[in-house]
Amino acid sequence: MSAADQSLRVLVCGTRFGEHYLAALRDGTGGFRLVGILARGSRRSRALAAHLGVPLYASPEAVPEGAADLACVVVRTTLFGGEGSRLAEALLGRGLHVLQEHPVHPTEIARLTAAARARGLRYHVNAFYPHVPAGRTFIDYAGQARAARAPSFAELTTSPQLLWSSLDLLGRALGGLAGFRCAGSAPPAPGELLFTPLQGTVGVLPFSLLIQNFLDPADPDHHSLVMHRLALGWPEGVVNLVNSFGPVVWTHALYAPDYEADGTEASYLLARTRHANNRHFTLPSAQVLGPAQGGSVAEVVETAFPDAIRRALGEMRAGIADSAAAPFQRPDYLLDLGQAWLAVMRAAGPVRHRALSPPPPPYPDPRAYAAMLRDEAARA
Repeated sequence: MSAADQSLRVLVCGTRFGEHYLAALRDGTGGFRLVGILARGSRRSRALAAHLGVPLYASPEAVPEGAADLACVVVRTTLFGGEGSRLAEALLGRGLHVLQEHPVHPTEIARLTAAARARGLRYHVNAFYPHVPAGRTFIDYAGQARAARAPSFAELTTSPQLLWSSLDLLGRALGGLAGFRCAGSAPPAPGELLFTPLQGTVGVLPFSLLIQNFLDPADPDHHSLVMHRLALGWPEGVVNLVNSFGPVVWTHALYAPDYEADGTEASYLLARTRHANNRHFTLPSAQVLGPAQGGSVAEVVETAFPDAIRRALGEMRAGIADSAAAPFQRPDYLLDLGQAWLAVMRAAGPVRHRALSPPPPPYPDPRAYAAMLRDEAARA
C-alpha cells in the first residue's frame, strides 16, 4: 500500500481560519490528505477549492459516504453565534472523526464526546497554541521541572478570545486541570480597568490571572492586548512564555550561597573562588529556552501554523490508534478544561463590547528603536 493510501483523508469545514488548515494539508505530507472543503460557497471558498483542486460541499449531507476519514471543523461554536458544534455532530453522524477548533462549551463537549463514543469515533478539541513551538517548549520544560518538584504558583494574562488556549497551555504544563477553582473581585466599571484580576487554585496550586475585559464583536480575532503570557514558578525560578510565539525564558531567584552564614566562606570578597565555582551562582539571571525570539508573523503563518495543525492532527491519529496515546484529549480532561474556561468567564463577569478601529502596526517599532540606539552609540 502506498503512503498516499495510508494517509487519513481530511475534510476542512470553514475557510477563514480554516485556510491555515488548508495550507497545512495542501501538499499531503505528514500522513494527511485534503479531500474536500465544506463551506457556504462564498467567492473565497470557491476560489480556494479551485486553487487546491478539491470539491466544495455545501452541507455535511452533500459529502459522499466514505469520501473522508476525518473532519476539521474550523467554524465558530454556538456560544459565539456559529454552527461549528452542529456541523461537528452532523459529521460524526456520517462516520467521520472530528477535530473541532476551540473554544467549545462543556455541555457541547459532553454531547459530542458521547456521540463519538457511540460510533467508535474520536472527537478532539484543538486549542492550537499548545502545538506551536513556543507552547511545546513551555509545556515540555514545565513538565520536566514538575517531575522533580511540584510548582509553587502560576500566572496567566490573556484575552477572552484566547482564554481557552491559555488554560490548555496551563493544563498540559501541569498534567491536568482537576480541582480548578476561580474567584475575583466585582467586574470593573466601564473605563476603569482594561484587565479583570482573578485568583484561584488548580488543586493546591495557586494562580493569578489577568483577563482583558473588552473586545470588538465585529472583529473578535484582533485587539487582544496580550494573547498568551504564562508563568509557572518554583522558589528556585520561573519558566515564562513571553507571548504566543515565544520566546520561552527561564529566570531564577536570587541565589547567594551561605549568605546568612557568619564566616569567611559566605563573603564574596574573601571567598571569590568559591562563589565563582558555584554554577548556580554564576548562571545567567535569565535563559532563553529554544529560539531566542518569536518568529515574524510571516514565519509563524508559513511554518509554525501548518506544523501546529499537523501536530494536532497527529494527536488525533494517535488517539484513533490508541485512546491512551492522547491524554489531553480524554473526555475528562476536555470537560475539566471546559469547566475551567467557564469558571473564569463567570468570575470575570460580562465582557464589554467596543467598536474599535482596525489594529495599528506595532509601536514603538523595535527595529527602529534598535537603529536609534546604534546611531546614538556611533555619535557618542
